[in-house]
Amino acid sequence: MGDNGDSRALWPSQRGLDNLQRGRQMDISQALEDITPYDPVKAPHGIITSPSAADNELVPELLEKYAQRFGRTYQLKDALGYGSVAGPEAMLKAVSQFINRKFEPVRPIKHKDILTTNGVTSLIDMVAYNICDSGEGIMLPTPTYSMYEHDLCARSGLKVIPVSVCPVEDQFRSEGCSKMIAAFSEAYDKAVESGIVVKAVLICNPNNPVGRFYSRKSLTEIARFCGKHRLHLISDEIFAMSGFESTDRNGGKLDNFTSVLSIPEDKESGVFTENIHSLYGASKDFAMGGLRLGFLITRNKQLWQTCRRIALFTWLTSFSTAFFTWFISNDKFVDEYLNTFQRRLKQAYLKTSEAMDKHGIPYLQANGGFFIFIDLSGWLQYFEGTDGPQQDGKQSREEQLCRYMIKKGVYAIMGELSMSTEPGRFRFVYTGRGNEAVIAVGRIANALKELHYSEKESGDTSTCNSELSKADKISVGKLTSRFSRALQKFNCI
Repeated sequence: MGDNGDSRALWPSQRGLDNLQRGRQMDISQALEDITPYDPVKAPHGIITSPSAADNELVPELLEKYAQRFGRTYQLKDALGYGSVAGPEAMLKAVSQFINRKFEPVRPIKHKDILTTNGVTSLIDMVAYNICDSGEGIMLPTPTYSMYEHDLCARSGLKVIPVSVCPVEDQFRSEGCSKMIAAFSEAYDKAVESGIVVKAVLICNPNNPVGRFYSRKSLTEIARFCGKHRLHLISDEIFAMSGFESTDRNGGKLDNFTSVLSIPEDKESGVFTENIHSLYGASKDFAMGGLRLGFLITRNKQLWQTCRRIALFTWLTSFSTAFFTWFISNDKFVDEYLNTFQRRLKQAYLKTSEAMDKHGIPYLQANGGFFIFIDLSGWLQYFEGTDGPQQDGKQSREEQLCRYMIKKGVYAIMGELSMSTEPGRFRFVYTGRGNEAVIAVGRIANALKELHYSEKESGDTSTCNSELSKADKISVGKLTSRFSRALQKFNCI
């Protein structure tokens, strides 16, 4: 296809072109492919990108064991034919049993309450399409998952309505409920006043990027808010089992996972189970992203039917359903895996947070998901410019700091991409291979120290020595140019 100046090349649709203005995280990830990735032996000075990718690398030997056992009896020819579009009954029954055992729903989930697609990303797009008409809105408490704006809007043409809960001291605890709901109400009223028809609230539990689970009371109050305004409540629970017991800095216990499926009906408040939906998948808790399996769990027959009607676009593979059915049906394997995974997840968190404490990197205590929300706002002072997403092509101070850390050999996702209203926040994933997370923390710490001393000595942060090799410095130069262009594409919501 020719470039924009090639008159032979016909242009895509306007809606296709509009999608180039969102999803800038994908642009950044593609740009990073130009740089040699870190390898402890082959490329010890390569860039560490694992802090930006929510990959689960904690239990490889058990996954290998399960794959080997399954492969002894599975016939490859069985993977070559068409399988069930939205999940065979055997898998749906096995998943419903798992949900009933681990999510503690208020009433048992039946296999007919579940619809399967090729991943939770597809589910988000599918559910949004079937809940909202073009131009209608979905509310998101922020900071939130950095790809929601793309996933909700790319094909459905929705309006994303951010709900800033940053002023709330702790929106996850029961004590912060009233202020959190006040923030929801304010955002809802503003959206309605601007002519947007609001149809749903979408949360991620645990919150991505903060790494905290919502308390039962918080979930109940969000459900009541939705009931009051006749909204769907959608909870992305793909990290449901990725949690561990932990406390805050004052010794207070952090809440563990509670599913929205466990919220009881409250007719007086308009809370009905048919309007509460959970999204789950195999990618995070079970580190099986390659299977491409996402599960919609809903008690709403009409929503299930409308989603099933377009499931041809998210057809499952025969191998994926066969393997996952075999695995998830075996409670012994599931519990063996989860016990090992959760123990190692906590160890990885403690190891990484201890490294942050050692180097004086501020962060929020976490106990869910694979991430820690770090606070580098204290280092924004070394950069000129404004805070918030790019305006008029100018880089925010947070973006400049992000680019600086890339030059120092580490990439973590900016809070701007998660719609954080507090500048200088970054999502740091600590579940990468081996000791990568601790090495990445050390690189960040060294970069911040060099930033301070280099500015103090010369007033020019560009003179800092990079950890990257000479060849990669050239790649970084190309990258930062592409990185800047990628960030300029973002439209403020």
